[in-house]
Amino acid sequence: MQATQIDQAAAFMAQFQHDPSTHLGFAGPQADQIAQTWRELEFPIEQQFALAFEADQLIGLIGLEQISDTGRAFLWGPIALDEHRFELADALLAELLPELQAHVTMIDIFCNLQNQFVRDWAAHQQFYQRNTHAILSYKRSQLTEHVTASDVEILPAELHAAFCELHDQLFPQTYYSGSQILERINHDRQVFIVRDTEQLLGYIYAERQPEFAEAGIEFVGVTPAARGRGIAIKIMQYCLAWIFSVETIQELELVVDHDNPSALKVYERAGFTLLHEMISLRRDVVTQ
Repeated sequence: MQATQIDQAAAFMAQFQHDPSTHLGFAGPQADQIAQTWRELEFPIEQQFALAFEADQLIGLIGLEQISDTGRAFLWGPIALDEHRFELADALLAELLPELQAHVTMIDIFCNLQNQFVRDWAAHQQFYQRNTHAILSYKRSQLTEHVTASDVEILPAELHAAFCELHDQLFPQTYYSGSQILERINHDRQVFIVRDTEQLLGYIYAERQPEFAEAGIEFVGVTPAARGRGIAIKIMQYCLAWIFSVETIQELELVVDHDNPSALKVYERAGFTLLHEMISLRRDVVTQ
């Protein structure tokens, strides 16, 4: 895949994102949003995506997004329209595996539970199941009032180290480390926190995309000693008000592990509803 093919490939992927049987977890529903994500990748697109054509028709796609700080690569796809779908997907993956950086030790897939082709192909490729997840949704119409909380604030510089320590403890080997989140912070990507004097008690990292009218809560974390005090709900209500202060945003999504019932209860109390059920799969990379 060449950089000049990003828009074509993103449009190809987007057409499958609205059907649970072909839905993939790392991609949003809009072609321009997918294309922007690919243009912001850490490594060159040519090293991370492979396409298959029949004549001039795009019939297959796989991506291996590599993350330097975590040792992980995230697999976008596969999408394969050929009648020999497994063989086509195998060939696309084989095209990219030699491009894996030496630091990559695992490859992760995140797809809809109803995407049977990807699940069957992943088993054929010796991926193993890790967890099931819920993608939850919250709509602007559910927000009843603007929430202000005097003890919720944007993450200050003096708590950067404490934030990284807590985040990496709660979410080891996830797609953004604490230091990566700090690098991403800008006007539309923020960490909101509650603290007790100088001690960090809890945080939320959220991103909004006004140009795509979308937003997502990426991480919610509360230090173990502070749980049960309503901290997550308090920060979430403040964060929701921040997200919907952008008039174009009508809905936001977040992902939660089915094996985390306490988190599910928090989101349900906040008004989130189930949108998709997902599965995460992993294959360990064996170095020679």
